[in-house]
Amino acid sequence: MNDIQQWLDNPGHDYSAGVTLFARYSKNRALVRYFQSGTARFRMGKLVYEMGKLANTASSTKRIVETQNFASLQPRHSEHPRATVSPATAKTQLPPYILAAKKEISSLYALIDKRHRELYDLGTSNADDVVRKRKRILDGRRPAIDRADRLYRLKEAWIKLEDGPARERVASDIREMLAAPWKEQPTMAEASASPQMQGKQLRDAVGSLSDLDLTNRRSALRSSITKAQNMLQYQTIRKGDSPTPMPPGQKRDEYERKLAALKAELTAVCDELERRKPA
Repeated sequence: MNDIQQWLDNPGHDYSAGVTLFARYSKNRALVRYFQSGTARFRMGKLVYEMGKLANTASSTKRIVETQNFASLQPRHSEHPRATVSPATAKTQLPPYILAAKKEISSLYALIDKRHRELYDLGTSNADDVVRKRKRILDGRRPAIDRADRLYRLKEAWIKLEDGPARERVASDIREMLAAPWKEQPTMAEASASPQMQGKQLRDAVGSLSDLDLTNRRSALRSSITKAQNMLQYQTIRKGDSPTPMPPGQKRDEYERKLAALKAELTAVCDELERRKPA
């Protein structure tokens, strides 16, 4: 695996080339799809770590991930180069909440990686018990991915900002997020299915998202709606050759409620995107 080591040794780390190499050597197809569906901005650090595991250089890779923010793994062009600071000194200069954020991001990635391995071990069977186990894993993994991505973006924003009100607002968001028990926070689709989050509350929650988050959420919702419709009509997440509707019962009721919640959220997201279009 000399090509993996060469990629790791290159300070310019090309994300696309790294994903191609990872797909060539890794047996974890779920993790391959995770990298293929992401970008260097959010998943470079994780990719470097996993490539290091493939090349049996996890210790050196761990050092790269801990001492550099993920965006710095891509070449930078700056008119004002910063003074070189040793990793040990840089770490001691970080405030406790940034160190705590880095630690939690690492633990969240470890949990996500564990879920990827569980999905891979399940195989591709569509037997009822396997489908149920796969759904539990996916539902359990989603909050961890959402939290890791948001916490990472906040941490990166804090690192890039200079001291001032903007940086303090980001710091406040990080501290608030670290204090929140993420396991108890439902996803928006789950929350929108409850009587407590209907109408105006759903629109307010959607309105708090950024333009990029709204666009990504719209794509994710459309995909989830298609899968839910396929489950109801074909009992698989992919469209079958001929319809085999899910029989009446608790499982069908759950999918119909889920589909209604997803459609309601998609409508709210599309309405918000339309509202934000320049006149």
